[in-house]
Amino acid sequence: MAEAFSAADFGNSTKRRLPICFCLDTSGSMLGNPIKQLNMGLQNFVASIKANDDTKSATDIAIITFGSSVEIVLPFGKINNEGLPEISASTTLTPIGEGILTALELLNARKEGYKDMGIKYYQPWLVVITDGAPQGPNAMANMELAIKACNELEKDDKLVIFNIGVGSATDFDILKRLSTKRDEPISINSGDFG
Repeated sequence: MAEAFSAADFGNSTKRRLPICFCLDTSGSMLGNPIKQLNMGLQNFVASIKANDDTKSATDIAIITFGSSVEIVLPFGKINNEGLPEISASTTLTPIGEGILTALELLNARKEGYKDMGIKYYQPWLVVITDGAPQGPNAMANMELAIKACNELEKDDKLVIFNIGVGSATDFDILKRLSTKRDEPISINSGDFG
């Protein structure tokens, strides 16, 4: 997956970069309160980055959603003062594995772009927010591939994973397998992210 990447993205900056890819569930089970919690969590996460000038200037973010298909909602770029897109849920499938694999491709392309330009970077972050288990054609097989890839990258200290469950019906068993370093997935409920 090729990403448009040029020196103009960075100007004269040699600051170490932090690539963060959000991989967000837009399946039908996210309708209602779960998608509201997801949007609130995303807004709060980005607001905390913006609150620190050093972090804000070092962070590049991308947003991927997965529902009936995987979509790149926001390609990699610096955090700006414009608001984030509102994420909505409307489909029935949950191709979480495909979403994660796409996110890993984007993160790798970003790292390679940094290397090509001589820009140092921190370990990339993958932030997965979902309420369920994989559903759809080849969904479990792709999820197993995604788990294996995440575990290998995390073991080699090449990725930091935030596996986050939203809603009261989250399948934490499969979500837990994404990270070998985090004892339990993070849980968002209205009290935590309100």
